Amino acid sequence: MTNKDSSTEEIIKVAARNVFQRQGFSGARMQEIADEAGINKMMLHYYFRSKQHLFDVIFEEDYSNLMAPLAVILRNPELHVEQQIIRFVRGYHETMIEHPRLPLFLIHEFAKNPHKVLEMAQKAIPVSKSEEPAHPQLSATTFMDQIEEGKALGRYNDVDARQLAVSMLGMCTHAFISRISVRTAYEMTDEQYVKFLHERKEHVIDHTFRILMKPDYYGKWKKKYQKEYQKEKDNTST
Repeated sequence: MTNKDSSTEEIIKVAARNVFQRQGFSGARMQEIADEAGINKMMLHYYFRSKQHLFDVIFEEDYSNLMAPLAVILRNPELHVEQQIIRFVRGYHETMIEHPRLPLFLIHEFAKNPHKVLEMAQKAIPVSKSEEPAHPQLSATTFMDQIEEGKALGRYNDVDARQLAVSMLGMCTHAFISRISVRTAYEMTDEQYVKFLHERKEHVIDHTFRILMKPDYYGKWKKKYQKEYQKEKDNTST
């Protein structure tokens, strides 16, 4: 086991990631992964004993490295809920622009193997208060709690925090899982589509806060945010 070459293992994982994201777990074949990695099937099985084992390794790495950091944002008690929303939406778009096949891959695998996927996801981050002891620095309900506090202060509308979270995620996800439809409908090149996605994250932030905030509070927030956002753009351009 110790004489396995780490560079070959990484080549296999890159190839497997591409195949799994194209074909899903059920459609992927070990021979196709071996071909994409440029090795024979016997060597592939030497490094990863089965398709399930290889898939578990890839999914756990992708979830831990790409999705868990996003989930942590909405559970961070040190961040105000408004900053949680901004960072989550921006982070989601930036991650998926870099990994455009990932959203559809995750949705497909959640639909096909929900219990297995949730089991692997829980290793990276808790999904309920019952899981918190392993992650004492996180509050599983901080997003919902802060929205309730904002409603009590008269800043937020009487929204269901769960509905808001699902609506926000839906707005984030749709442009990625409908990539071909969006590009075809609006006759976008690759460059135009990526530009559209970068612009869209600010639209999603704005729409989420229009749902959440009372009009007077939204107006004050919008003026402040526009100044901060313009300052960020100026600093980035310099």
